[in-house]
Amino acid sequence: MDGRTPERCVECGFDATRWRVADAISLLDALGRWWQLAIDGVESEALNRRPTPAVWSTLEYGVHSAFVTAVIRIGLASILVEDGCHLPDPPAAAGADDQAVSDLDPTTVVAALEREGQALGALALGAAPTAWAHTGELPTGPVQAEALLLHAVHDATHHQLDVSRGLATLGAGTPPGRGRVVQVNASDGGVPKRAVPIGQIAHDGLVGDRQADGKHHGRPFQALCLWSEDARRELADAGHPVEPGSVGENLTVAGIDWRSLRPGTRLQAGTALLEVSFPAIPCHKQARWFTDGDFARLAYEQHPQWARWYAWVREPGTVRADDPVVVQP
Repeated sequence: MDGRTPERCVECGFDATRWRVADAISLLDALGRWWQLAIDGVESEALNRRPTPAVWSTLEYGVHSAFVTAVIRIGLASILVEDGCHLPDPPAAAGADDQAVSDLDPTTVVAALEREGQALGALALGAAPTAWAHTGELPTGPVQAEALLLHAVHDATHHQLDVSRGLATLGAGTPPGRGRVVQVNASDGGVPKRAVPIGQIAHDGLVGDRQADGKHHGRPFQALCLWSEDARRELADAGHPVEPGSVGENLTVAGIDWRSLRPGTRLQAGTALLEVSFPAIPCHKQARWFTDGDFARLAYEQHPQWARWYAWVREPGTVRADDPVVVQP
């Protein structure tokens, strides 16, 4: 976190060089939302159950993530104000082996994650641009402000990966399933995206695809956009002139229970491993595909069965039409 060596993680694919401060703020602001959507409908007993004795339960991970986010915020606040400040050693966190299983309330844990994520996001939003180069001094060495913020993002998102694995191990959340890729879509910016015969998927998305709006698109957790062919057909049958790629999705997928998707759901598409992150927010540019212009049909809050989903790329690979899509491989 010295600001010279970018933080990277082989396991979850985190790479600090792909993150902007604005991306970090967006992720932190939505930390509580990710957790709420990820655990929605899962029984409290399952959320408090450990996949193995040495691995925290979902809610134990949530408490830990909120705690680490708060500790980082306190340190970052000092660094942003005073370049060269001296920081105390951060408190040591015990592992699952050192703790008895906790019985935690999901609402309380999600509220803590939302509060701490938004507090750190607000601190970052209010920082002077020049302050991101400030450093603080830990007994173990220097810590740069921007690198510390990105470490908070890595910690939070890596634990999201841990949670998704744990829920899958317990058989909670999204059930296993199998579908297929109908079409791979790319564009040089804007919609519609057009079919391409094969897609090379990297950690930052489909190679050769571009978003015209870099302000609202292009974050690491928006690497790919996914949409349901079954939803498209339902809308087309109702008279709306929507085709694969029309609403900006990179992968048009058939045969998956779209309502069951949630943040943390893993999808093997071709040879790439993806992980669902957040529902995509509808855009006015999609109005042309609806006879009445009501593009809000794509809003998750109104019609989850028609919503698009963003996904992380956990393992790069290739994908083409008719490749299988395995849910929770």
